[in-house]
Amino acid sequence: MSSKNTTGKPPVSPTQGQTASAVEVPTVAYCLGPKGGIGKSTVGRLAIDGCLAAGRNVSIVQIDRAPTLPALYPELTTTIAAPSAEDLRADLLASVRVFEPLDHKIEEIVASNGVLVVDVGAGHNTSALLHFVARARFDRHLADKGVKVVALAVTTADNSAMTQTAAMIDDLIQVHPAAEIVPVLNAYGGNFRFTTTSPAHKTFAERIQPAMKGRRHLQLPAVAEGAWPLFESAGMTFIDAVMATDEELMTRLGLSRAMAVAVQADVSDFLGYVWPRLGQIVGFDVERSNG
Repeated sequence: MSSKNTTGKPPVSPTQGQTASAVEVPTVAYCLGPKGGIGKSTVGRLAIDGCLAAGRNVSIVQIDRAPTLPALYPELTTTIAAPSAEDLRADLLASVRVFEPLDHKIEEIVASNGVLVVDVGAGHNTSALLHFVARARFDRHLADKGVKVVALAVTTADNSAMTQTAAMIDDLIQVHPAAEIVPVLNAYGGNFRFTTTSPAHKTFAERIQPAMKGRRHLQLPAVAEGAWPLFESAGMTFIDAVMATDEELMTRLGLSRAMAVAVQADVSDFLGYVWPRLGQIVGFDVERSNG
């Protein structure tokens, strides 16, 4: 376990052989997953905090009704409620109208050269977004504006999650061809190692590995067991977690000093692995900005 960061900067370890971030361009980073509980919002928060720590302009659009992002980032978050069947019956353009705030945010990031993180709820929320992208020719619009588009497609090692994520990637390819699709393998629920006779092995070999071929992908390791939920329960962001003083940690986490700095080091190690890799994809460099 590493010692507590004492530099006053978000702790990021350099990755051997890793190049500097690409030239910063206006970027949309979708965080998608086929069902709840697989870590897509965690990936979104890692992208948001990485951009903030690196000094990049960042905005958030949440296509969901979850309270976490508006509570953590009230000044940055715009919430879009996907239209219901009743909404669509009453207004033939509801499937487009509700997404107009997303169009406005595109203009903002083009002007500021910023990043827009779009946290997309599962199920109906994802379907509504993809319908809007197709109907409003959103893919072409973003290309015309010079916006880089990244779709972070999150899955766990669960067989059902992998099957549904692969189907979601197929849909993205059809309606959002300009998007770079980046499979994110979230190991928090278990590693992607399967017995050869299991259904999960078959799904991974036949659906996930082909989706990864020729594409960048991100392997998201599990944080040391029990560490991150303590910070989540305290309503802390990743930046809060690594920048807090010993006294702040003790107060907010309700732990002794030794235990508090130990779990802080666990989160710091996690970010030291994830941020350089995710930053290469989304377009931020925490180490360079704090160097």
